[in-house]
Amino acid sequence: MSMFKSKLQKKSEIDYNKQFTIDQLLADPKMLQIHAERLKAVYKDATDDFIRTQIDQIILKENAFNKIMQYLTSNFSFQIDATELDEFKKRFKAQFNETDETKLTELAKKLIMKGLVFEQVIAQNKLSIDDAQVKTYLDNYYKTTNQPINEYLNNKEKFEEIRNIILEEKTTQWLIQKFKVWIDLKTLVRFDGSGNEDNNKA
Repeated sequence: MSMFKSKLQKKSEIDYNKQFTIDQLLADPKMLQIHAERLKAVYKDATDDFIRTQIDQIILKENAFNKIMQYLTSNFSFQIDATELDEFKKRFKAQFNETDETKLTELAKKLIMKGLVFEQVIAQNKLSIDDAQVKTYLDNYYKTTNQPINEYLNNKEKFEEIRNIILEEKTTQWLIQKFKVWIDLKTLVRFDGSGNEDNNKA
C-alpha cells in the first residue's frame, strides 16, 4: 500500500540497461552547506580535507542519481495530490528556510515523485531491510556519534522510520549501481541563491 496520496501511472517499462553520461556537475551551495554541517556534526574531529572529500563524493553521487531519476520519472505520469503537496512545501519551508514558492513547489513535487517511483522500484525488485539491519545501523550510529538509540529500539514507529531511511538509501545505491553512469566532466555549475550559474572548468 502506498504511503502517498499522490498517484502515478506507468507509461513504459524501465530499461535497467540504459546508460548515462554526465558532462557537468551541478552543485547548490545551500545544500552543500547543509551537507557540510551534518558531516561536521557526525565527524566532530574531521579535518577540512576529509569534509571536502566527502562533499565531493556527495556531489558525484547526487548528480548521478539525479540523472537516473530524470529517466525513471519519464516512465510514469503523475497525479500530485494538492493537500500532500502543501504538506511537503510546509516541511521544506521550515527545514531549509526557503520562502520562494516556486522553488518549494518544485522541490515538493520532485520528492513526491521520487517517493512514488521508489515504491515501484522496491516492489518490482523486492528490496527490503530486515530488523537485524536496522539494529546494526543503529549500533553503528551509536558508536559513531555516542548518541542514545533506545528511543528507536523501544518505539516501533521510530524503529520503522529508521527502516524506511535505510531502505531509501539502499534503493538509491541499488539504482546507482544498476545503471551505468559515465563521467565526462567539463564543468562544475554552482547555483547561487538567485538561480544564477557560476561555471568553473573541471
